[in-house]
Parts: sequence; C-alpha cells; structure tokens
Amino acid sequence: AELIEKTGGTFVPPYNYGPVISGQGTIGLELVQQVPHLDAIIVPVSGGGMLSGIAMAAKSIKPDLKVFAAEPVGTNGHADVAASKAAGEL
Repeated sequence: AELIEKTGGTFVPPYNYGPVISGQGTIGLELVQQVPHLDAIIVPVSGGGMLSGIAMAAKSIKPDLKVFAAEPVGTNGHADVAASKAAGEL
C-alpha cells in the first residue's frame, strides 16, 4: 500500500484475479500445442493462480489431461498449501 501511494501504481492481485489466471493459462495452451501427446502436467502451487489458469486452459483442449499440484516443503517442515487445507483455511 505504501509503494502504491508513493508511486501512484495499481495493485494487481497475484493469484485470485481473473486476468492474471487467464494470463497464466497461456502456459497450459503452449504445453498442449507443443507436446501433442501430453497426458499430465505438474504445476507448482502457492496462491493457485498459475495452477487454475493452466488447468482451465489445458483441460479445455484436452479434457482427459491430468493436472497435479506440487509444492515444496515450507519452512515449517510441511507444504504450506497442504497445511492450510488441513486447517480448513482453504
């Protein structure tokens, strides 16, 4: 907020914002176009925008395609998204 106030910039939500999710979807489109026999995609997950975009775009072309979310173990020894889901926060 301070940087936006100083610079007059605009905050763009990094993951839960339709245009960002749509932009991330281009990754899925490129994968499907460049690898026609593709049957699965593993996507790193944090906020979920890239995962959402890739899944929506790629599965719109190849509905049987499998999309898996992958996350490294966080600083607490657990995957943060998995811990948030287990805590009922997602």
